[in-house]
Amino acid sequence: MKYSAYIASAIVLLSVAAFAVSKDFNGRMWLAQVPGLPSDGNTAYSQWTDDGKGQLKPGEGFQSVTDGINSAVRDQAQADMPSQSQQQQQMATAQQMAAKYGTPEGQAALKNMTPDQLMALARQMSPQGGAHIVSPDDQVQLQKINNGVYSGHQQVMDDMLSIEKQVNAIEAQWTAAEGALVTQEAAAEKQLPVCKGEAGIPSDQSVRDLKLKYADKRIALAGQYLPKFGDLVDKLKVTLQPEIDFGDDAIAALSKIQDPTMKQQVSASANGAEQQGLSDVAMIEQLISRLSLKAAQTVADKKSIERRYADAKGCQ
Repeated sequence: MKYSAYIASAIVLLSVAAFAVSKDFNGRMWLAQVPGLPSDGNTAYSQWTDDGKGQLKPGEGFQSVTDGINSAVRDQAQADMPSQSQQQQQMATAQQMAAKYGTPEGQAALKNMTPDQLMALARQMSPQGGAHIVSPDDQVQLQKINNGVYSGHQQVMDDMLSIEKQVNAIEAQWTAAEGALVTQEAAAEKQLPVCKGEAGIPSDQSVRDLKLKYADKRIALAGQYLPKFGDLVDKLKVTLQPEIDFGDDAIAALSKIQDPTMKQQVSASANGAEQQGLSDVAMIEQLISRLSLKAAQTVADKKSIERRYADAKGCQ
């Protein structure tokens, strides 16, 4: 699979396009851009782009969120990569240590080192260059990052699993109801009157009318089931909001750390927390888009029937 602190209303009203490639467009902002759960098939259909052949592609709302989250994740992955100078420094240090301690004499020297000496050597080999004093202000920001893990993550996972089971149960009922309509339609088609002198088959017009009748039934069914998911979508948002907030707060804390060495050291953790928050937003978007697509397809199928039987005629 796959909410209550949103950004200020003035910002929410801004176009998504203005932020599509912004590195500062965080989890809370993307959550505010996720399209809402539609209430019926026609509303769902409006969230998608029909290719004219019955195939639906994500509309601007879903596509903007997906592209934006992917862009943000790529930006953070690049931010975690060491710079060329850092890579060269790390390589030079490794080469120096290999030259010094890779010989038999160097190995013997290592064996004779005290624990404190070995610890000092490890710090020297570290890309961060060893331990040092952290300012009180930076300590506050480090606490917000918390090694990149939201303290309530396990509870979030448990609650998500519970919601997912409920969603799947309702979706299975919806699918079963659709299956019953397929069976009914097939039986009704066998009862259609046949045209005389036309190989004993029903007219295209009667077949069209029957198919449109059951297409409307499937659209109506979508309108009956979509509202059943409303409370569960809201619960999922409430469940994931704290973790999304944590990721946004962690990445904000990273930007406030003054010590460049410490900032580099915790960058991966902060970006990992934000990526988890963005992943949570994606879960919400994927649930809504999945349900929306299921409903929208009923309208797309009806339009396909109308196109196919546009020139349907009765018995001659």
